[in-house]
Amino acid sequence: MLKPMEIISYTKNNTQVYITRNHFNLSTDVDLTHLYDDEKEKFVALKSEKRKKEFLLIRMLKNQLFPEKEIAYLDNGAPFFTDHSFSLSISHTSGYVGLAISTEKRVGFDLEEVQQKIVKLAPKFMHSRELESIKTKDLPLHYTHFWCGKEALYKWSGIDGLSFRNELPIFNELESWHGKSTRISNENIPLEMIQLENHIVCFTY
Repeated sequence: MLKPMEIISYTKNNTQVYITRNHFNLSTDVDLTHLYDDEKEKFVALKSEKRKKEFLLIRMLKNQLFPEKEIAYLDNGAPFFTDHSFSLSISHTSGYVGLAISTEKRVGFDLEEVQQKIVKLAPKFMHSRELESIKTKDLPLHYTHFWCGKEALYKWSGIDGLSFRNELPIFNELESWHGKSTRISNENIPLEMIQLENHIVCFTY
């Protein structure tokens, strides 16, 4: 039996986030006994070792926290608990995997590693107002905040095809982050931003 995962957790209002390190070896750490039958079928059907690893890690994390619950997916790929007890959002990087739950109707959560390559990508997903608002010299870190925030908002929105640049604006006022999903409403959606080593964690609350 695998030993319990070490879990990092954050709580804000009605949102709880649980994160664990992406330390896993498919050749030695695989134990399918904790999977439901349909999950075993999905796991076997996955082609990529990366996807297999993420799929198992999320379920191992879920089983340590909520062993009685099962994760399924909508047609657009959004995860949910089959008993509809909580809203659910999932994210993974090469360093961490995590899930967020909320007693509210929606939750959006994202994990992103800070990487230099985001500097070239930023104009593709950031509005000119957002680019001009940045005063710091640490552009990779700040751009990752915006990308992570927009990913969390996208998941919160539950709408395919939203424009990160034009329909998911992000605002940082005195280190207090919030955003909007303008196709839904002009309501401000609070965003919790946390730096975890070389990663940014963002979730709605």
